[in-house]
Amino acid sequence: MLKYFIAIAIAIPVVVLLVIGGAYLRDEVIDADRVSRGVTVVGVDISRATPQEASAVIAAHESDLLATPVVVMVDGQELTIEPTEVSLAVDEEALAALAVDVRREEGFWANLTAWARSWSSTETIEVPIAIDDEALAEILETYTEVIDKPPYEGRIRIVNATVVPDYPVDGVRVDVDAAVPLIRKQFLQVERDPVEVPLAPLLPPIDRQEMDRAVAEAADLVDSPVFLRDRETGKTIVFTTAGLKTALRHKIVVNSPASIEVSLDTDTLTKIAARTAERFTIPAISASYELDEEATTTESEDDQSPALIVIPSVPSKVVDLDAIPGTVQAAIAGDGSGDIPMIDGPDADYSTEVAQAALPLEKVSSFTTYHPAGQRRVINIQLLADEIDNSIVLPGETFSVNDTAGKRTLEEGYVRAGAIIGGEVVCCDSPVNIGGGTSQFATTFYNAVFFGCYEDVFHQPHSLYFSRYPYVREATLGFPAPDVKFLNDSDVAVFIDTSHTSGSITVTMYGDNGGRTCTSSTSGNTVTRTMTHSDNSVTTESWTWRYKQPKKKDE
Repeated sequence: MLKYFIAIAIAIPVVVLLVIGGAYLRDEVIDADRVSRGVTVVGVDISRATPQEASAVIAAHESDLLATPVVVMVDGQELTIEPTEVSLAVDEEALAALAVDVRREEGFWANLTAWARSWSSTETIEVPIAIDDEALAEILETYTEVIDKPPYEGRIRIVNATVVPDYPVDGVRVDVDAAVPLIRKQFLQVERDPVEVPLAPLLPPIDRQEMDRAVAEAADLVDSPVFLRDRETGKTIVFTTAGLKTALRHKIVVNSPASIEVSLDTDTLTKIAARTAERFTIPAISASYELDEEATTTESEDDQSPALIVIPSVPSKVVDLDAIPGTVQAAIAGDGSGDIPMIDGPDADYSTEVAQAALPLEKVSSFTTYHPAGQRRVINIQLLADEIDNSIVLPGETFSVNDTAGKRTLEEGYVRAGAIIGGEVVCCDSPVNIGGGTSQFATTFYNAVFFGCYEDVFHQPHSLYFSRYPYVREATLGFPAPDVKFLNDSDVAVFIDTSHTSGSITVTMYGDNGGRTCTSSTSGNTVTRTMTHSDNSVTTESWTWRYKQPKKKDE
């Protein structure tokens, strides 16, 4: 009996050891590719599960995580963020492989001990969930626009003609750094609570102190008028305070720290000046000629005439509009005044270069008429001759005595003298008498045109005949009509020189008429000009005039 009990006592431990050894052999050798005992994931016991079974549990959990968005409250507005927007994901296979390795140690005794503990304890595997925090942050950044409360940068304003500040105001933004972990926490769980997104102030780039400084600077720019003067005429371009305020500009310069840059708009200042700039333009003076008595145009002693030398042209002077803004700024920095900046403008049509290129100009024609010395009419004749003297007629241009000299007036120095009024010469109560006698210059001028072979545009003989003039080949003058006009139908300019003595008046024309020569013949009341051209061809032109009868005595 004792042997029996001894045998049982020996057999029981052996059986136990065999059972335990068999269980260990099955769990850790035969089924080593299964999850150990006492392992849970996402609340599910996956003991003895194959990797595929463990993956299925984890995949189901991932599906639950992906099924529901996170609700966020942004400044009272409800928005949602989908899990896919932040790339939420779980690596099921990697996690299943991790579950298989739980409670399995290196070495037999360590592994046996870990296996033994698995029968009495549970180990939970945390599921690593991948979330793209950068993508989440980018989504949150856009919510600042949803709030639509950007900072107000402030501005400088003009109120009741006074420069005043409109101070900056804080805005509101999403506090991304604080919001990301709050929302991330909700993505890690299936049951999700709404998240109140924390907000933070969004500061403008400048503060009130910088705004006050800029307002003071702006006031210095626009609170006093600016006067730019023409020293010669005393005229001014005025930039009123109202005008300066229309040019006031400011902008925020973002550096460290940000500041407000105050300025006057150059285009606006230029436009203000341009309104009156034309008043200060000094017209160009065309090149002219003068006679050089010491030089002649020909070597022949029988046909010598003074040579012409060029009096250079003078370009116009115009307001330098590009320099106006800088000049205004300098005036503001000083006493509020300055000089109008001027630059050379367009040159005269008849420039020095053009005048030089036309040389030499030969004497084409000259005509002289005579009068008694000392008469009042001589004053008028000589004054008109002086006004016409040195005139230049460009090729293709029509010259008018009246357009050039203008109306004869007492203010210019003309005097009252005899004139034809109502068919007879009378003096001196009529306005027509002012400048009386100038028809003698008109006749002299017309004959210089006639023998210069230039095209006669308009002339009109006197209504009465005066013996001191060529019959029919003479001209009267009034204002605005009759006039004496001719066309420069040559290729170069015509220079008109007038001279007078106490008893004569002479008009001489210099130019190059292409080699034409003209002669005059009279038949009855008709004058004919015969023109011989450089190719020896001949053309004629006739004028007929009938004087009133009887002929009157000389004026």
